[in-house]
Amino acid sequence: MSVVLVGQPNSGKSLVFSKLTGLDTMVSNYAGTSLEITRGSINVNGSQVELVDTPGIYSLALAEGPASITRQIIMNRQDNDLIINVVDANKLARNLALTLELIELNLPVIVLLNQIEVARNNAVIDHEMLSQYLGRPVIVFSAQTGEGIPELMQTLANDPGSLFRTRPTLVMISDSPSSSCDGDCFRCLNRQNASCSEQVVFNRYQQARTLAEQVLIKADRRPQRLEYLEYILDNTLWGTPVLIILALIGFISLLTFVGWGEGLVSQLFLPVQDFISRMISRVVPPGFWNSILSRGVPEGLLIPFSLVMPAMLMVSFLMSLIEDIGLLPRYAVMLDRLGRFIGVSGQAVIPLSLGFGCRTPAVAATRILPSPGQRFIIVTLLSIVIPCAGTIGMLASTIVALDAYTPVIIITMITVFLILGWVLKRIYGEEEEPVYELPPLRMPQVNNVTTKIKLRFHGFFTEVLPLLLVMSVGVRIIIDSGVLNQLHYLEPLTSVLFGIPPEAVVGVLVTIIQRYLAPLILLNLSLDPREATIAISMIALSVPCLPVMVMTVREMGAKALIKIVSLGFMVSFLIGISLNLVLP
Repeated sequence: MSVVLVGQPNSGKSLVFSKLTGLDTMVSNYAGTSLEITRGSINVNGSQVELVDTPGIYSLALAEGPASITRQIIMNRQDNDLIINVVDANKLARNLALTLELIELNLPVIVLLNQIEVARNNAVIDHEMLSQYLGRPVIVFSAQTGEGIPELMQTLANDPGSLFRTRPTLVMISDSPSSSCDGDCFRCLNRQNASCSEQVVFNRYQQARTLAEQVLIKADRRPQRLEYLEYILDNTLWGTPVLIILALIGFISLLTFVGWGEGLVSQLFLPVQDFISRMISRVVPPGFWNSILSRGVPEGLLIPFSLVMPAMLMVSFLMSLIEDIGLLPRYAVMLDRLGRFIGVSGQAVIPLSLGFGCRTPAVAATRILPSPGQRFIIVTLLSIVIPCAGTIGMLASTIVALDAYTPVIIITMITVFLILGWVLKRIYGEEEEPVYELPPLRMPQVNNVTTKIKLRFHGFFTEVLPLLLVMSVGVRIIIDSGVLNQLHYLEPLTSVLFGIPPEAVVGVLVTIIQRYLAPLILLNLSLDPREATIAISMIALSVPCLPVMVMTVREMGAKALIKIVSLGFMVSFLIGISLNLVLP
């Protein structure tokens, strides 16, 4: 037997899954957090039962994109499989429309009134009356406090067949004498070979609204502080300035923390660095490898902890706060006009923002976008323009170390983002009117923020640290072996085109492996501020790294990757040529 969690986007399915299974999952306060199937297990009567978390779905008939996976799982379920319909108790009327659709299919459904601890501030829900209307068990539940877990486990332990032997007291839309509905509402809404009146769809939502009114008893209360803030942020006049100020505060906090963390870690790590260098010098016989390892290994350990770790940690923390509070969808609305300029909806701010943490899951997050054209535009911008947290730390340190022109680099990246987006819009853009769902503002939960930081920071130890250690040793081998000196014959070409030595161009090519590895080459070169500015800009605006390439092929195919890589090289070289012509 399997138990499948089904619910509308942002209903709290992922948090319910995490609470029941004990597994750490990414939980955020915006629609589209779950884009893939997640599996775990729960103990029911001493037996392990599979629990499946599915992407959010508004309607089975209208399912597209990730939601079509959910519909497929529901339609292909085994006879003894159960469905837990996770309902946001704060948006009961809208969520019950999906519940009614599941019941119309005569499925064994358990209804969880999730986030009940928040809903009680606004109204009292008569869950027993709702259960009678629906003919299914209805359990008040809180994934935050654990309320309702014993009742849910008891219900799961009962005979699954008993969950749908009771007929609903409501007259289902599909049971109406005037209905010839076959469940394919998509054709109805598009007026193409409609097999039933499109009114069926609206009738179901009207029925859900009426049902919610029957079981809700409104509470008399004063607005909460977060609701006042929500009113300000959602106001067209005040919302944008406040969101911009918050973004600036976050950016300044990031730069301050990275600078402070780099100095602190470097000071603390200096004795360790000297100790490791001395130990290697004692163990490895004097000569080439002694010189390489005694310098490369300590540097390879210091750079990740002092330059990359503070940036990754702060970006993970800020992203977790923005997601949990519910600010990310509001930034999507604010940036909708900018999105139209590059041919995408403001919803694209979600994968773009995630890219500042790690671009690989951000590519997967583009599934929330409504069309292949918009996905290609955002994946291209993610691959070429957006720096991940590790890259931010490395670039910031390289800029400081080589005294590069910071404003020039920032303006160049913003300009490329806008121009590249506009060009892609002319080719792949599609005009449409997006609809945004703004979740209520919530106080971030410490446990959830900590979990997300841990999940995002996991890559530092499994990927960043080993790669930078190996690359540091590799750079030492390249420098001490004189390989870079063999490139001197290319200097007339690179100097004329880009205004940088050929060794710096090697750093641009290293971005194919990982972008945050490329600045290591520059840190070991003697570059003046002008050369450093051009080289850093070429690295910051280059081809996608290897993990992003793999994800792009998986999500969009090899042809899309070839186009993006070609664009990446083109943009990087054009930036080098342009800056070489413009900078004094």
